Amino acid sequence: MKTFSPEGMPLGIQIDTTFEEEKVDLPEKCQVLLFTDGLTDAINEGKEHFGQERLLDWLAKSAAAGGTAEQLKERLAGELEKHQSNTALNDDQTFLIMAG
Repeated sequence: MKTFSPEGMPLGIQIDTTFEEEKVDLPEKCQVLLFTDGLTDAINEGKEHFGQERLLDWLAKSAAAGGTAEQLKERLAGELEKHQSNTALNDDQTFLIMAG
């Protein structure tokens, strides 16, 4: 599994920000997950973050299990719901899954 985490200013923060282009060659039948920090910053009742490590563990297990992008979306949304249980959102949670 490869991870990419570009550095720099988040989109929409400053009007005149210049962004660099980055191209990544993807193998056939790969899965791609793009997400905002609100996903890893999601907290539960014990104030524990969902975190990048938990997200990467989930992604590795899901990649092994396979499935369509829709199925992966439903699984991740379920994991987030289970983690947050009875807590309110503290940030937006946006993610995009592509599966080939």
